[in-house]
Amino acid sequence: MIIYNKTWLANMRLQAVIKKDLLRGYITANEFKSITEKYPVGFYTPNLFVRVGLIILTFIIVSFADGLISLVFAATGAVETFGWFFFLGLINYIALELIVKNNNHFRSGVDDALLFISGCLFATGFVMLLFRLNYTMNYIVLAGIIFLLCLYLSIRFADMLTSVLCCISFFAFIFFGWVRVIPAGLATAPFVMMMVSGGVYWLSRINSKKEKFINYDNCFVIIQVISLLTLYAAGNYYVIQTLSSEMAAQTGPVPFAALFWTWTILLPFVYIASGIQKKDVVLLRTGLLLIAAAALTFRNYYHVLPVDVTLTIIGAVILGIVYAIMKYLKIPKHGFTSAETEDGHLMDHLKIESLIIAETFTHTPQPPANEGVKFGGGDFGGGGSSGGF
Repeated sequence: MIIYNKTWLANMRLQAVIKKDLLRGYITANEFKSITEKYPVGFYTPNLFVRVGLIILTFIIVSFADGLISLVFAATGAVETFGWFFFLGLINYIALELIVKNNNHFRSGVDDALLFISGCLFATGFVMLLFRLNYTMNYIVLAGIIFLLCLYLSIRFADMLTSVLCCISFFAFIFFGWVRVIPAGLATAPFVMMMVSGGVYWLSRINSKKEKFINYDNCFVIIQVISLLTLYAAGNYYVIQTLSSEMAAQTGPVPFAALFWTWTILLPFVYIASGIQKKDVVLLRTGLLLIAAAALTFRNYYHVLPVDVTLTIIGAVILGIVYAIMKYLKIPKHGFTSAETEDGHLMDHLKIESLIIAETFTHTPQPPANEGVKFGGGDFGGGGSSGGF
């Protein structure tokens, strides 16, 4: 389903690995060149500055083109309808497909801009359609439509931004749907969101390890981060009280306040401990980030210190925790260390060595006919080593 050439994607991952091995001195420059020539990548992927420039240029060109087409058909009245945005979105999406397929663009800036523009145009058309139909469940339907649209774009282009929107719209669909359908939905919504976000995180971790989803590694990382943040927000005291006051006009203390305060304060530390134990950088960094959120939530209700002093203490605590973790992991614990070890990618290194050996013996000449035993010089070469006897 992914639009990009899968062989080139695999070659790109291989080149990324052998480039690290080249920098570490595991292979020579000639071996690196030989492997990259045998496993080429035909994508057009410029550097960051060119990519940003192409994004801006594409936005300008598309804006002028769409504006010109709209001016031509302005007298017909079609420009003011939701169908016009679907039409423009379809044109931009077709251009996106053609550029990726025919010109082999991959994260070039042009495909990024066209993907964003076409997605926004389709979403705008759906919003106008829903308001035209005057649905009473606009938020639920709109969240579901955005989820399906971003899910397709994420599967088709493995894009990180559409993965973010896909995950957020899915959780929004679950939340609004549960609150709308279930009579006591708002009171039980935190627990439902905890279960759903935990389930999404678990499924993403399980599927990210499968070989058939190897081209979606970045998307799974995004899903895991959003799921962990949603899991924390579902039990955060400030979030729950704000939703209760805004959606149910409920004032006063939140039911099960002790449970939610415990969740708010302790969950970031649970993330950090689990990240160390499971050797999961996503859990570890998310936990460190949420320590600040927990401290700010506490400061919002208990004004113990001024804001500037509180933020200073929070920063000092986070730095102290980071330093303590680095000191703790200076000696590897549970196979996890703060330093990058030379055998950190041992399996990849072994695969590269096998590939080098295979490349060396690819054109091994056929042995000459048996002419009797002859003694004399000899030579041997393989795996980047050579010697004479």
